[in-house]
Amino acid sequence: MSQNNTFNRLKKSSTVFFGLILGLLVSSDVLAECALAEGYKLPNGVVFDEHCEFDGELAPVIKGSKYGFIDKQGVIKIPTQYDFPIAFVEGLASVHKDNLSGYINMQGEVVIPLKYSLTYPFEDGLAVVVVDNRRGVIDKQGQIIIPIMYDDLMGFNEGLSAVENEGKYGYIDINNKLVIPYEYDSTISFTEGLAAVEKNEKFGFIDRLNNIVIPIEYYSATWFSGGLAVVNNDDKFMIINRSNQVVKELDYAMVFPFINGLALVYDNGKHGFIDKNGDVAIELDYDDIPFIDPFKDGTAYVKKDGEWFYINRQGKRVEKKF
Repeated sequence: MSQNNTFNRLKKSSTVFFGLILGLLVSSDVLAECALAEGYKLPNGVVFDEHCEFDGELAPVIKGSKYGFIDKQGVIKIPTQYDFPIAFVEGLASVHKDNLSGYINMQGEVVIPLKYSLTYPFEDGLAVVVVDNRRGVIDKQGQIIIPIMYDDLMGFNEGLSAVENEGKYGYIDINNKLVIPYEYDSTISFTEGLAAVEKNEKFGFIDRLNNIVIPIEYYSATWFSGGLAVVNNDDKFMIINRSNQVVKELDYAMVFPFINGLALVYDNGKHGFIDKNGDVAIELDYDDIPFIDPFKDGTAYVKKDGEWFYINRQGKRVEKKF
């Protein structure tokens, strides 16, 4: 599963897990990133989805309370009939209608029937599905790869998926073999060979053999990226490396995980970015920066003085064409 999906799927224990906070801190008022080709207009009553972005030639739109897809000439290609916001991932979109979920292709054809309680986007050809609050995994042909039997299942990353059984988490492989026992209170997916785990309201890191690589001693922990993770102890954020050495202590109210070489930080109502040394890379000048894969394409979406626009990795304002 992707990093954002991992955070969004985490459950809340008695300790507020840092990853869950981050998953919920995506701005609620980000303006739509979509624009039609010059000279074209949206049909009457149709608006872009709040977090819209063209995927190839299609972008999500809303009419009334229903979602569909439109092309750059303003033609609705997939009717506005679905209940939840939708986006295409690996050529398929998870859709929800009349309390059931399934998948459609980019022609709007139902390719996996709407028979699940909930469906998640595909990643590397696999998707998590839910039936009666139990989770499993299917492939793009709708074949069940992992039985729909788990209280929670985060999706596979680096060959393993975290699963929950009776309130405890472990890890299974693609053959549904339990390779790390149910002994943790919460977990996230493996990245760079390590996974953050929680036990007794403290966090540390294990490897794929369930060896504790970094002691379970922190109040919170993020995934590793580029050999670094962000942890918190005694309300102090720190960057650590894989040897649990402190790269730098940080004096911010919130520090997000490293993505694409930079970490989003927040303090005194302002947002900016730090680099892997913990030094300021982009000044904390912005009123809002959504945590949606910043700089994936070399730009980040920011808000300042009531205006949304894009900046590059040097913090310079840039124009972005859709």
